[in-house]
Amino acid sequence: MSADFQMTFRHSKDNLHVRVLGTFDGNSAHELINLLQAQYREGGRIFVDTAGLREVVPHGCAVFKNYFCRTRVPAPQLFFKGEKGADMAPPGSGWLIAPARKKQGCCGRCKYCSCRVGNDN
Repeated sequence: MSADFQMTFRHSKDNLHVRVLGTFDGNSAHELINLLQAQYREGGRIFVDTAGLREVVPHGCAVFKNYFCRTRVPAPQLFFKGEKGADMAPPGSGWLIAPARKKQGCCGRCKYCSCRVGNDN
């Protein structure tokens, strides 16, 4: 496993939420597979948040896809969140990208708000 790779997880009802951080390589792929095997609850979904990954090594993706098909986790129950998840997602799994958030603290309806300067609304 890469020295800087880390995983955190939590359960919400029967769903498993995993956050991966650092560099995703072949050893990291095995660690993720082991976590999914140990923590998956039948019928629940798995969400893997990839926003914290600094690098995704192609070999890590290949290892993950190769070994994932040997797990008891159904591919349609697995979802990757974030741009880096596209490379990691095995066939049959999902890939989610969150829409860009509006800056905090601005509702856009203020009469003299700085976000409206230059807009003729």
